[in-house]
Amino acid sequence: MTELILHHYDISPYAEKIRLAFGLKGLSWASVIVPATLPKPDLMPLTGGFRRTPVLQIGADIYCDTLRIAMELDRRCPEPRLLPESGGGAGFDGILATWAERVLMWPTARYVTGMNRDALPEAFFRDRAEMRGHPVPTPDEVAAGLPHEEGQLRLMLGWVEDLLADDRRFARGRLPRLADLALYQRLWWLRALDGRAAHALDDFPRTRDWITRIASVGHGERSELSPRDALRIASAAEPADPPRGVPDDDLAPQGRVRVTTEDFARDPVEGELVHATRETIAIRRDDPEVGRVHVHFPCLGYAVTPSPK
Repeated sequence: MTELILHHYDISPYAEKIRLAFGLKGLSWASVIVPATLPKPDLMPLTGGFRRTPVLQIGADIYCDTLRIAMELDRRCPEPRLLPESGGGAGFDGILATWAERVLMWPTARYVTGMNRDALPEAFFRDRAEMRGHPVPTPDEVAAGLPHEEGQLRLMLGWVEDLLADDRRFARGRLPRLADLALYQRLWWLRALDGRAAHALDDFPRTRDWITRIASVGHGERSELSPRDALRIASAAEPADPPRGVPDDDLAPQGRVRVTTEDFARDPVEGELVHATRETIAIRRDDPEVGRVHVHFPCLGYAVTPSPK
């Protein structure tokens, strides 16, 4: 397989999701460490403005969002699958993963950062507030919100514990899938940063055992790569032909478009639309530093609009 390059930072929960995907598939990959906050000068030439972590690079093809990354890993290395085929549990997996990353995300994120408010730099809170269009909270405001976040978190952890009440090893099936990893990364975050928030898991033994099983998957074979070397690899490569798929008639692959997320970090990425199906989007960009790249997104959670004239 062409070298997999993951642009990430070690305490990113979303990156942990993909590191475990590499482990589940037994893959070798190169690690490029990016800053946790803006600016990210060695990432922007590849993504054209997309700032979320992680990003997967394969030559001059850049995959944004963990869902799109998982789709590509399944395409290139089908077994074991991260995403089930239609009719094989795709509905359950999609619902669980979306709930974990759009609902459970918020109390875990606020609780962990609140419990670590003295350990995280002020720039982290400022960056995340700006990313969401909110004012920067004061330390007192963060502390005051902790009881509420813990209550919300414990309520939802009870649901997870109930999901595992029949002693299933994973959410569905004999091996973990992307839905397991999506849920896991939120609970892994509770144990990050010296584990100051880990006590929230104390009353949920089945969930703790499930976390241990997921963690045992490991991260595959990791090696380190410098950001500048990653840019040189992109510059020396050409984007691959987009994979085949059922075209989306509402997104004909022509014209210049703008792709933005639908929730936060809505920095637009602009380019020529070269591929559009019901599930995936790809745009072509020409960057002065790396040349031509294709930037790939999932359709879920992203809006595609014509670029302003």
